[in-house]
Amino acid sequence: MLLSHDTAFADFEPIPEPVAGFSGKTLVETPDGWRSVNSLRAGDRVATVDGGFAQLNAVIAFANAHARAWRVPGGTLGACSDLTLYDGQYLALNGPCCRQLFGLPTVLAPAGALVGFEGIHRATASAQPAYQLRFAEEELVWAQTGVRILAPGAGSASWYQRLDYGQTRALLLLMSGGTLAPDIAA
Repeated sequence: MLLSHDTAFADFEPIPEPVAGFSGKTLVETPDGWRSVNSLRAGDRVATVDGGFAQLNAVIAFANAHARAWRVPGGTLGACSDLTLYDGQYLALNGPCCRQLFGLPTVLAPAGALVGFEGIHRATASAQPAYQLRFAEEELVWAQTGVRILAPGAGSASWYQRLDYGQTRALLLLMSGGTLAPDIAA
Protein backbone atom coordinates (compact mmCIF):
# COMPACT_ATOMS: atom_id res chain seq x y z
CA MET A 1 0.00 0.00 0.00
CA LEU A 2 1.44 3.37 -1.04
CA LEU A 3 0.36 6.66 0.42
CA SER A 4 0.44 9.90 -1.48
CA HIS A 5 1.67 12.89 0.49
CA ASP A 6 1.45 15.39 -2.32
CA THR A 7 -0.79 17.69 -0.28
CA ALA A 8 0.31 16.74 3.23
CA PHE A 9 2.45 19.82 3.77
CA ALA A 10 1.34 23.39 3.26
CA ASP A 11 3.60 26.01 1.76
CA PHE A 12 4.98 28.38 4.34
CA GLU A 13 7.40 31.23 4.60
CA PRO A 14 9.99 30.52 7.30
CA ILE A 15 10.63 33.17 9.93
CA PRO A 16 14.28 34.21 9.70
CA GLU A 17 16.65 33.44 12.55
CA PRO A 18 16.87 36.50 14.80
CA VAL A 19 20.03 38.51 14.33
CA ALA A 20 21.65 40.18 17.29
CA GLY A 21 21.27 43.89 16.94
CA PHE A 22 21.17 47.18 18.80
CA SER A 23 18.28 49.61 18.84
CA GLY A 24 19.30 52.72 16.91
CA LYS A 25 18.92 54.82 20.07
CA THR A 26 21.32 52.68 22.12
CA LEU A 27 24.22 54.80 23.39
CA VAL A 28 27.76 53.47 23.08
CA GLU A 29 30.96 55.09 24.25
CA THR A 30 33.33 56.55 21.66
CA PRO A 31 36.48 58.68 22.09
CA ASP A 32 34.23 61.72 21.44
CA GLY A 33 31.65 60.75 24.09
CA TRP A 34 28.44 58.75 24.08
CA ARG A 35 26.80 58.38 20.65
CA SER A 36 23.71 56.60 19.41
CA VAL A 37 24.35 53.44 17.42
CA ASN A 38 22.49 54.80 14.36
CA SER A 39 25.07 57.62 14.08
CA LEU A 40 28.08 55.27 13.87
CA ARG A 41 29.92 54.37 10.67
CA ALA A 42 32.65 51.93 9.68
CA GLY A 43 35.99 53.23 10.96
CA ASP A 44 34.54 54.79 14.14
CA ARG A 45 35.99 53.53 17.40
CA VAL A 46 33.88 52.16 20.26
CA ALA A 47 34.83 51.47 23.90
CA THR A 48 35.13 47.79 24.75
CA VAL A 49 35.33 45.94 28.04
CA ASP A 50 39.01 45.10 27.58
CA GLY A 51 39.79 48.77 28.20
CA GLY A 52 40.43 49.99 24.70
CA PHE A 53 38.62 51.43 21.73
CA ALA A 54 38.06 48.98 18.88
CA GLN A 55 37.51 50.11 15.31
CA LEU A 56 34.22 49.18 13.66
CA ASN A 57 34.54 47.14 10.47
CA ALA A 58 30.89 47.77 9.59
CA VAL A 59 27.57 49.05 10.89
CA ILE A 60 24.74 47.08 9.34
CA ALA A 61 21.12 48.25 9.51
CA PHE A 62 18.45 45.60 8.98
CA ALA A 63 14.73 45.15 9.36
CA ASN A 64 14.03 43.11 12.44
CA ALA A 65 10.29 42.70 11.99
CA HIS A 66 10.12 39.11 13.25
CA ALA A 67 12.40 39.49 16.27
CA ARG A 68 11.00 39.88 19.75
CA ALA A 69 12.20 42.93 21.63
CA TRP A 70 12.99 43.21 25.33
CA ARG A 71 13.03 46.33 27.50
CA VAL A 72 15.71 46.72 30.16
CA PRO A 73 14.62 49.53 32.51
CA GLY A 74 17.11 52.24 33.43
CA GLY A 75 19.01 51.27 36.57
CA THR A 76 18.99 47.56 35.70
CA LEU A 77 22.27 45.80 34.87
CA GLY A 78 24.02 49.18 34.89
CA ALA A 79 21.84 50.88 32.26
CA CYS A 80 21.51 54.65 32.77
CA SER A 81 18.21 54.71 30.87
CA ASP A 82 15.81 52.27 29.22
CA LEU A 83 17.42 49.94 26.71
CA THR A 84 15.80 47.83 23.97
CA LEU A 85 17.38 44.50 23.06
CA TYR A 86 16.42 41.95 20.43
CA ASP A 87 16.34 38.17 20.36
CA GLY A 88 19.76 36.87 19.50
CA GLN A 89 21.51 39.57 21.56
CA TYR A 90 23.72 38.57 24.51
CA LEU A 91 24.56 40.61 27.61
CA ALA A 92 27.50 40.03 29.92
CA LEU A 93 26.75 39.11 33.52
CA ASN A 94 29.40 38.75 36.18
CA GLY A 95 29.88 38.34 39.89
CA PRO A 96 30.17 35.66 42.56
CA CYS A 97 27.10 33.81 41.27
CA CYS A 98 28.78 33.33 37.86
CA ARG A 99 31.81 31.86 39.58
CA GLN A 100 29.65 29.67 41.80
CA LEU A 101 27.62 28.17 38.94
CA PHE A 102 30.03 28.22 36.01
CA GLY A 103 33.50 28.80 37.44
CA LEU A 104 33.88 31.94 35.33
CA PRO A 105 33.90 35.64 36.25
CA THR A 106 31.80 36.67 33.22
CA VAL A 107 29.23 34.82 31.12
CA LEU A 108 26.90 35.85 28.31
CA ALA A 109 23.14 35.61 28.77
CA PRO A 110 20.58 35.74 25.94
CA ALA A 111 18.34 38.79 26.14
CA GLY A 112 15.12 36.77 25.98
CA ALA A 113 16.04 34.76 29.07
CA LEU A 114 16.35 37.90 31.24
CA VAL A 115 12.59 38.58 31.39
CA GLY A 116 11.34 38.96 34.95
CA PHE A 117 14.73 39.98 36.36
CA GLU A 118 14.62 43.48 37.89
CA GLY A 119 11.77 44.64 35.68
CA ILE A 120 13.03 43.38 32.30
CA HIS A 121 9.98 42.76 30.12
CA ARG A 122 8.84 42.26 26.56
CA ALA A 123 8.76 45.51 24.57
CA THR A 124 6.28 46.55 21.93
CA ALA A 125 7.34 45.86 18.38
CA SER A 126 9.07 48.67 16.55
CA ALA A 127 9.27 49.42 12.84
CA GLN A 128 12.70 50.97 13.41
CA PRO A 129 15.70 49.09 12.01
CA ALA A 130 18.14 47.30 14.26
CA TYR A 131 21.87 47.87 13.90
CA GLN A 132 24.65 45.34 14.12
CA LEU A 133 28.13 46.55 15.03
CA ARG A 134 30.84 44.43 13.42
CA PHE A 135 34.45 44.30 14.63
CA ALA A 136 37.51 42.35 13.52
CA GLU A 137 36.95 40.04 16.50
CA GLU A 138 34.20 39.51 19.04
CA GLU A 139 33.90 42.41 21.51
CA LEU A 140 31.89 43.34 24.58
CA VAL A 141 30.76 46.92 24.04
CA TRP A 142 29.83 49.41 26.77
CA ALA A 143 26.26 50.58 26.18
CA GLN A 144 23.90 52.89 28.09
CA THR A 145 26.91 53.72 30.35
CA GLY A 146 27.09 50.37 32.15
CA VAL A 147 25.64 47.46 30.18
CA ARG A 148 28.06 45.18 28.37
CA ILE A 149 26.60 43.87 25.11
CA LEU A 150 28.18 41.34 22.76
CA ALA A 151 29.07 42.52 19.25
CA PRO A 152 30.21 39.84 16.81
CA GLY A 153 33.53 39.68 15.07
CA ALA A 154 34.41 38.85 11.49
CA GLY A 155 35.75 35.46 12.57
CA SER A 156 34.02 32.66 14.39
CA ALA A 157 36.18 32.80 17.52
CA SER A 158 34.22 33.22 20.74
CA TRP A 159 35.96 34.33 23.92
CA TYR A 160 33.03 34.16 26.32
CA GLN A 161 30.78 31.32 27.42
CA ARG A 162 27.25 31.74 26.12
CA LEU A 163 24.54 30.46 28.43
CA ASP A 164 21.36 28.83 27.22
CA TYR A 165 17.92 29.72 28.49
CA GLY A 166 17.92 27.27 31.42
CA GLN A 167 21.42 28.21 32.58
CA THR A 168 20.52 31.90 32.45
CA ARG A 169 17.34 31.39 34.48
CA ALA A 170 19.29 29.41 37.12
CA LEU A 171 21.88 32.20 37.33
CA LEU A 172 19.23 34.91 37.66
CA LEU A 173 17.44 32.94 40.35
CA LEU A 174 20.68 32.74 42.32
CA MET A 175 21.48 36.43 41.69
CA SER A 176 18.02 37.52 42.85
CA GLY A 177 18.09 35.47 46.02
CA GLY A 178 15.26 33.25 44.84
CA THR A 179 12.80 36.06 44.06
CA LEU A 180 12.87 35.91 40.26
CA ALA A 181 9.57 36.88 38.65
CA PRO A 182 8.14 34.24 36.29
CA ASP A 183 8.99 34.47 32.63
CA ILE A 184 5.61 35.07 31.06
CA ALA A 185 7.01 36.51 27.83
CA ALA A 186 8.82 33.48 26.42
